[in-house]
Amino acid sequence: MQLQQMRYVLAAAEKKSFSAAAKSLFISQPSLSQQIGNLEKELGIPLFIRHSKSVTLTDAGKQFVIQAQRILNQVDQLSDTMQKYSLQQSGTLRIGMLWIAGYLGLSGVITDYHKLYPHITYHLKVEGSNTLLKMLSAREIDAAFVISSDNILTEEDLYYQQLMDDRYMVILSAQNPLASKSSLTIQDLKDEKIIMPAKASAFRQNMEQLFAQNNISPSVLCETSQSDLVIQLASQGLAVGFASRSIARELQNPLCCILPLNPRISRPIYYVTLKELLDYPPIRSFTSFVSGSTQSRFVNIFVSV
Repeated sequence: MQLQQMRYVLAAAEKKSFSAAAKSLFISQPSLSQQIGNLEKELGIPLFIRHSKSVTLTDAGKQFVIQAQRILNQVDQLSDTMQKYSLQQSGTLRIGMLWIAGYLGLSGVITDYHKLYPHITYHLKVEGSNTLLKMLSAREIDAAFVISSDNILTEEDLYYQQLMDDRYMVILSAQNPLASKSSLTIQDLKDEKIIMPAKASAFRQNMEQLFAQNNISPSVLCETSQSDLVIQLASQGLAVGFASRSIARELQNPLCCILPLNPRISRPIYYVTLKELLDYPPIRSFTSFVSGSTQSRFVNIFVSV
């Protein structure tokens, strides 16, 4: 049984004539008659009583018309729904966001995309990078913005694109003599009180290695990755701390100074999704939009110091 055969039966039932139905469908009358005949043979029961110049439905035909109309309505609704998905008029995006997304301008990407496609439904999950990557692998989200590196994003089923290279900076009081320098090394900090990143921070390992390589045992005031606290403590001259450039610029105050740390420690931000999802219209469109934003938004904001 074919959908086209159902449409032929409905047309013939409405027009009460095979020839009139064929004319309305822009096909020949013999072709319509043959298709309806083949359907009746398949069903094993006649749907029409043929008269010399007209046709009427049998009892079975009346039931067929009721069910066929319902099926075709559902098919049309399904086709309309799929077309909306294809045209970005419907669909759902489940996006993983970093805790620091607001400082990085990532929330603006969602806002701008929503303006273009207001009928898309959005679900945002805010977590750390490792959790977001696990959620992506488990298909719990469709895409994510993460802090990572090429050597971590090694799975063959991942599509990823670096959006920015946010570097770590030294935060210190504007009254500190070191504030007159253009950049600072770990050796410059050997006599300073240090605010170390929290042990759970990926940056903590980088800092421990730098101090160890320079044979320095830092005098640690406290351990925290709360950037607002780091900047407050540093601005009051209690210690020297560290923060990414994006966050430091957002939270800085006149009492603190932000200087590049050398050697440079980068914090690359990536957009990640699954290659298999790139065929899904909302993900394909969102991925393309994020790629365009790399040039128009992030490159202009995160200029290397």
